[in-house]
Amino acid sequence: MTESSVSTSEMQKRIASRCNDAAWDLIEKPDLAATECLALVRFAATASHHWSEVGTPRNIAHADLLLAWALARAGAAAPAVDAGARALSFFTENQSKDWERAFAHAAMAASLHCAGDQDGHRRHYNEAQQLESTLAPGDLKLFQAAFRIVPHP
Repeated sequence: MTESSVSTSEMQKRIASRCNDAAWDLIEKPDLAATECLALVRFAATASHHWSEVGTPRNIAHADLLLAWALARAGAAAPAVDAGARALSFFTENQSKDWERAFAHAAMAASLHCAGDQDGHRRHYNEAQQLESTLAPGDLKLFQAAFRIVPHP
């Protein structure tokens, strides 16, 4: 299949997936330069946009989770909490895997920390930590790479 024969929705899925991967690479960095922080938000927003066009509700929830984390890293508290709440709602109200709920609680913890909500931050951090103990080794490795960035309550 040549690039010119790929459908628009397939191109959007490719862009969303590539931006998603690039954003997670930045989320896992302990310290971000201002340019990296901007790139993180751009990647997450681009992935979110494209998944909202062609994704399933689960894809969109994953994009919201990523966007929440990126916005929290950038210090944009209100939109981070909003995106995190959407993701958490999806993963708690629908059949979801432990790693999805763990990431959603971690994203909420990061978002609420950014917003200065100490009680919410602590509650979601503790939920993420409890779910961490249930994760399979491969999921655990990925989760820990990102979760270590969330400040301890």
